[in-house]
Amino acid sequence: MNRPDEVNLELGPDDQRVLDALADVGYDVDRLPRVDRARGQRIAELLALLEDYPVDDADDTLVHATLAGIDRHESQRLARMSFDHHQEEAAAADRGRRIRIPDFISVAAVLLIGAAIFWPTLSQVRQRSLATACSNNLRQLGYGFSQYAAANAGAMPVARAGSDLSWDMVANVLNLAPLLDGGYCERGHLSCPAVHEHDAVTGNYSYQWQLPGTRVQWGGGPGMTLVLGDRNPLIDAFRDGHHAGAMTISLNHGGRGQYVLGSDGATLWLETPVIGQGDNIWLPNGLDELRRGAKPSEPGDVFLAH
Repeated sequence: MNRPDEVNLELGPDDQRVLDALADVGYDVDRLPRVDRARGQRIAELLALLEDYPVDDADDTLVHATLAGIDRHESQRLARMSFDHHQEEAAAADRGRRIRIPDFISVAAVLLIGAAIFWPTLSQVRQRSLATACSNNLRQLGYGFSQYAAANAGAMPVARAGSDLSWDMVANVLNLAPLLDGGYCERGHLSCPAVHEHDAVTGNYSYQWQLPGTRVQWGGGPGMTLVLGDRNPLIDAFRDGHHAGAMTISLNHGGRGQYVLGSDGATLWLETPVIGQGDNIWLPNGLDELRRGAKPSEPGDVFLAH
């Protein structure tokens, strides 16, 4: 049970519902149902603050800077006391026109308390907004896959037909080029909005490895599998000369989990990279670490690569 002096700030069910609805309509408050517009406007104004302020948690820097400023102010006051009587009266009159030390401390304390409460709340709203936008991008790509499959006998896009290269020899995400070339998606759909840096051409998602002659078919049913997801962190680490463990989480969402897209068009949130009967989406053929030349031996083996 919370004590009376404890303050818990979090989005209520109505705010969460309106925030999701606001993201779905591109943050256009006028497109919300009339009953939700007032609440949507308040949320939009809160989100606007994210453009001007960082979301990092407050640290001790502000405390130290404030105390140092107080020490300097006190030293100056003591130095002025050594002046003669007339100089002290003039200095006292001047100090009377300035902010008093107790007032200064009070303002600093209010700022610190506000930062400790407000920044985590803003961070939560920002993370939720970016996660929703990422999920929406995957849904848009799912629609693009569906349209592409309808025009290509149910097949998934591939740009290097017949190629038998491995992940360390080719950029697998280039296989998404037919979606762009055919107008089945927009370039912005290929990137998770939570990641600031990404390739202008390929984005920052990872695509299911396409085996020559056995391309994954789009659609639900017993053969449903994963076809796209947040960026594979093992490949990034390998290419940077580092090692990442098999259970490493994608960095797209700060290590909290990853969004994936199924061949039935559904988006899923995974807190670990393992699905089904122990299939790791970052590794082919049940390997416990990423190796050069590794690739799936069958279409049902999920291996998201870029």
